[in-house]
Amino acid sequence: MFINGKLKLLIGLLVGGVIVVATACGGADEAAAPVIIRETVIVEVEVKGDEVIVERTVIVTEKGDTVEVVVTATPVAMAPEVVADLIKAPDPQTPAGTAVIAVGGTTLGSENGLGQAQSPDGLKNVGIGETLFRRAPDDSTLNWLANDFTISPDLSKATVKIQTGVPFQIVDGNDFGDMTAADVAFSMNDANSITTPESIHGQAGDFAGLWGEWVAIDDETIEFNFNAYDSTWKDDYVNQSGQAFNVFSKRAFDEMGIDWVRDHIVATGPYQVEEWLRDESYTIVNRPGTHWLAELEPKTERIQIVQVSEPTTRLSLLRNGQVDMAHLEPKDAAKLDLTEFTQTTAGGAVQLGIFFSGNLWEDVYAGGANKGQPLPTKATFVHDLPWIGKPGASHGEGDLEQAKNIRRALAIAVDRELVNETLVAGLGRVVHVEYFSTASPNWDSKFEYPYDPDGAIALIKAQELDYQRGSAPKDGPLGDWAFEISIYAGPELGGGASITGEVADAVAGFWQDIGLTTFSLKFSYATFRPTVVGRSNTHPWITSCDKGRESNPWHFPKGLVQTTLTRGGFACGFESPVILDLYRRMAEAPDSATATIAANEYLAYVYDQVLQPGVVAIPDAFYFNNKKIKSFKMDLAAASNLNSLWNLELQ
Repeated sequence: MFINGKLKLLIGLLVGGVIVVATACGGADEAAAPVIIRETVIVEVEVKGDEVIVERTVIVTEKGDTVEVVVTATPVAMAPEVVADLIKAPDPQTPAGTAVIAVGGTTLGSENGLGQAQSPDGLKNVGIGETLFRRAPDDSTLNWLANDFTISPDLSKATVKIQTGVPFQIVDGNDFGDMTAADVAFSMNDANSITTPESIHGQAGDFAGLWGEWVAIDDETIEFNFNAYDSTWKDDYVNQSGQAFNVFSKRAFDEMGIDWVRDHIVATGPYQVEEWLRDESYTIVNRPGTHWLAELEPKTERIQIVQVSEPTTRLSLLRNGQVDMAHLEPKDAAKLDLTEFTQTTAGGAVQLGIFFSGNLWEDVYAGGANKGQPLPTKATFVHDLPWIGKPGASHGEGDLEQAKNIRRALAIAVDRELVNETLVAGLGRVVHVEYFSTASPNWDSKFEYPYDPDGAIALIKAQELDYQRGSAPKDGPLGDWAFEISIYAGPELGGGASITGEVADAVAGFWQDIGLTTFSLKFSYATFRPTVVGRSNTHPWITSCDKGRESNPWHFPKGLVQTTLTRGGFACGFESPVILDLYRRMAEAPDSATATIAANEYLAYVYDQVLQPGVVAIPDAFYFNNKKIKSFKMDLAAASNLNSLWNLELQ
C-alpha cells in the first residue's frame, strides 16, 4: 500500500477487541473454538495528517462452522509523520559513578543462584555469571571458563578442559574458593532435566536432548556423552551468546543448602550483586580485586538495572535524565537526536518475514514414534490456493512451479526499503531471506528480491488460470488473474497490536496495489497456534519463526521447524524433505565450516522456492545519553539484548 513514495496504512478492524477468523480445516483447529461474529461494520479511521487513511467495510457471515470474511478498502495516501523537534540529551539526574539502565519485560524476578530453580540465563550476559565459551566477532568460538575441548571421531562424546585459578565471588563474607570441574559438572547436571527431573531451568529440555550426565574426571576435566550430537553445542548451549547455563559453586550448595543458594548468587563473573529488589531492580558492583580474565575487568564500578515495562515510560525517563540508558522501540527511538544519544545493540534485531504456510511436501514422518509411517491427509491441499504447490503424480511438477512463481511475485511486490524507512524510522535493516542477515560477510546480493510490482503483475498473469480466486474483482491490474489472500500478524514484538501488525498491514497493502484482494488478520495467537501445530494453516504469516534474529550465527542449524521432525509441536507452516536433509547436515556437521556449506545450500533452496522471503529486521536496541555514558559496545549475542556490561564506560 505504498504509492508515489507515500505510506498508506491498512488499519485492522477490532470487534470486541479482537478479530477472529476460523477455517473449516478440522484437526488441530478444533482445539480452539472460533468466535462467530454476525454483523456488518463500517469503520473510518482518522489519524494525524491531512485526511482519513482508510474506510473499510467488513462483512462477516456464518456458514455452518465456517466464518467468511469479505473486505473492501479504499486507501488514501498520506506522507509519513515527521518529528518536528528531536529530543536532546538532558543533564543526568542519576548518581555519579553509577549507570542506570531501564529494561523492558514483565519481571526481573529475584536473586536466584540455582539452575534447577530457573536462575536467569542472562547472568552470564550482564557479567554476574560466566559459562564455558564466548563468541568472537567472526562467529568463531572463544574460550571462557573452558580452555579446550575434544570430540570423539564418532561424535558420541566430548572432553572439556576447565580453567584453573578462577575464584568464586565472596558472598555475605563466605569464601567458596576456586572453581573446579566439579562445579561445572554440578551446574549443568542441576539444570538438565535428565539428571534433575524437577529442574525448570530455561534449557532443561534442550540439555536433556543433547547429553546425559556430566562427569568431573579431575579438577580440570569433564566428560559427557551426546544423546544427539549438535554442531552448535559449544556455540549456543554453553556459550555466552546463546541459551547457556551459568557456573555456580557446588561448595555453596553443599555447605549452605538449597534454600540459601536459591536466594544468593555465587558465580565467577566480574560483577556481583549488591542489592536485588524483586521485580523492581538490581544493582551490581565491580567485585574486589582484578578479574581473572583481564579483558573483562569492568570499566564502570556500579550499574543499576531497573524494570520499566511501558515503552513510552522508558523514553520519558531517558529524556528527563532519570536513567542513563533505555531499551526503546523504533518509533520512540526515532524521536531522539542521535548526535546526543547513541544506539547500542547485541545485534539481535528481530527479523519479520513472510512464511508461506500450507506447502507440506514430506510424505512420511521423519522422526518420533511414527518415524517412517505415512503422513495423514494434508488439509492444506483441499483447495487449490495459488501460493501452495501440491506435489505428486495427480498434480505434477507444474503445480509446484506455478505456486513458486506466485510466491516470487508476492515477494517482489513488497518495497522493503520503504517499510524500513517509514515504519522503523530507518533504524532497522532490510531482510530478503529469513534467518540470514544482509550485514553478514557471508551475504550475497544474488539472494535479494528486488521491488518490482510491474514484474509481479506480469509473473502472475503468465500462470495458468487454474487456481482458486475467490470473489476478487477483475477490474484491477491483474484482471482475471486476481485472487484473494490474507496475511496473519504473528506474536513477535507484541503481535498484531505492535510493529508486527503494521508490517502485516503494509505487506497486505503492497499486494493490494498489484490487484489482489487482501486483508490482514490480527486475532489471538492462542487461536492461531493450533493451526500451526496441526499443519492446517494456509494463511501466509508475518513471523520470525524461531530463528529469525539478525545475531544468529550464519552456520547455526536452520529448518528444524520446517520439517516433520516437530510434528505435534510448533512449525513455520511448511515442510520439505530437502530442508530436512539440509537441517540434519547443519546439525550434525563436525565443524562450523562444514555447517556453513550446508547453510549456504539451505539459503539457495529457500530463496529459489520463495518459502520465507524477509521484510525487515526490527532493532532490539538500547540508547544511551552521551552526557553520562562515554561508550558501550556490546558483544554479539543470539539470545540476549543486553550483553557484556563490563564494556560500559562512563564519561
